[in-house]
Amino acid sequence: MIEKKEIEKATAKAFISLYNNLFGTSFYIKEYGDAPDIQCEDSKNGGILNLEIVLTQDRPGDIMALLGRSSHKSIEDLKTSSNKNETLASFNCLQENVVENCIEVIKRKMKNNYGPNTALVVRDTSPLDWNWEIVINEIRKEIESINNNFDKGIWIISSSKDKLYRII
Repeated sequence: MIEKKEIEKATAKAFISLYNNLFGTSFYIKEYGDAPDIQCEDSKNGGILNLEIVLTQDRPGDIMALLGRSSHKSIEDLKTSSNKNETLASFNCLQENVVENCIEVIKRKMKNNYGPNTALVVRDTSPLDWNWEIVINEIRKEIESINNNFDKGIWIISSSKDKLYRII
């Protein structure tokens, strides 16, 4: 549980920095919670920004491998794989499996209502620096018919935490 909170904290810090630069605001982390994960306050005007943070992965199991809880991405596992299709499936493409996994994560979070002034922050965990701008319209199209309770937007923060992409 501590690890999850540390990931959320690091994601929130990076998001707030990019968000503040983009909008000229002065948000800072005020409180950690569970739903939403982070509450921020603007030091200039007292405005509130809640953050619900979720991770996306290129393929199922990638986050576990990143955290050292799975070896499915290791060279040894790829070398010993007896299934050629499984080995070939380990390659990722933004316009295919990566965007599909991201859409699935967003749809799952959109089923919940985290209250007003809330943004969904999707942290990319890929070791590749995907250019999400290429697939934003595709993601929008897939989620546009779903009731959106994230009145402060749905965002993707790059794995390097230096780029912010607004979905809606």
